Amino acid sequence: MWRYRKWLWGAACAVLALVVVGFSVRAPVKDWWLSREACGGELPGEDLRTVRPEGRLGEERESFDESGGRYHCVLVTDQDKVVVAVDAYLDGADREDKLSYVGESYPPQAVLPGGLPGFESQNSLVYLMPECPGRGKGRDGDPRRLLVGTWTYFAESREEKAAMLRLAVRMTNVVTEKLGCGGKPLPPPEDGAVPDPGRYVPRAKTQGTACAAFATARVPAEGRDGQVRIAVAEGGMVGRCTLYAAAESDGDRRRPLVELTSWRGDWGVDVREMGSGPDPMPMGDGPWKPALTEDRAWAVARCDGERTGFAAHWGDDYPYREEGEQHGPPTEAERKERRERLRAYVTAFAQDQTRLGGCTELRVPAAP
Repeated sequence: MWRYRKWLWGAACAVLALVVVGFSVRAPVKDWWLSREACGGELPGEDLRTVRPEGRLGEERESFDESGGRYHCVLVTDQDKVVVAVDAYLDGADREDKLSYVGESYPPQAVLPGGLPGFESQNSLVYLMPECPGRGKGRDGDPRRLLVGTWTYFAESREEKAAMLRLAVRMTNVVTEKLGCGGKPLPPPEDGAVPDPGRYVPRAKTQGTACAAFATARVPAEGRDGQVRIAVAEGGMVGRCTLYAAAESDGDRRRPLVELTSWRGDWGVDVREMGSGPDPMPMGDGPWKPALTEDRAWAVARCDGERTGFAAHWGDDYPYREEGEQHGPPTEAERKERRERLRAYVTAFAQDQTRLGGCTELRVPAAP
């Protein structure tokens, strides 16, 4: 009896050991398999290892609708945290919805190197909009472009940002091929290249830069000694110049006073910027023409054959009156002054940008 019990105990221990070994082997094998299969097996392994967090992978999902021009893939951890997600839109309501709010986070958080057609938004989300000539013309005969968003949530360090950008370009080229876009693939980023968050310069030293409008036009008193963030990519699709109030102390958060933005191609047609007052003016609604309100000025041109928009609007919660002036509802004279100043900003900005970009057909708002 003792020998029988001893044999049973040994067998149980052996089975338990096999189970433990099986689980310890299964988890790495599952990780390897998911990494290999995610997004059709197109994710570069080294870059994926760079951006993925510690812990185990959970699952991968992929869907593709060629006729509808829609692609989606995602790789998540076992805690359902996104490692990489790719979404592509060629046409339809989903694409319009995506473009309609892509401006909400005040992009670009960073501009892309090498003239890549897109930008980095917040939380390591890279948007690219390559041409898609193989699927015909877009609205009004403009070149058709594909919108691809690639999200690598855990990309923070410079090494991770470089891997993030390579993944975004790689997956964008994969999707354009799957959808039959034709044309030249996007060039891979140079070794170590990362999105550029721009630079801050004193307002008085913006002359000769893409944000020279702030050096020549009248600015709010709070911004005369302030800083300007320049985030405009040469040859890129989007750009932003932000004038900040002068900080009262080193620890003060920069407060935006005026925003100047440029959007080319479908960005300019469909993007709806937020933070621009009660009338954020959908850029694609109605005729493609300049506009002016007391909260936003809008100029238009053609750059490389594509419609391009230039906007100027006040920063968050910028008051009608400067510090020390009487409070109360704005007068008609004050409303007119705000329109005049926004018109001056957008005119100077658009003239600089069209000259630098060789653009044509510039139209600016009429004087109020």
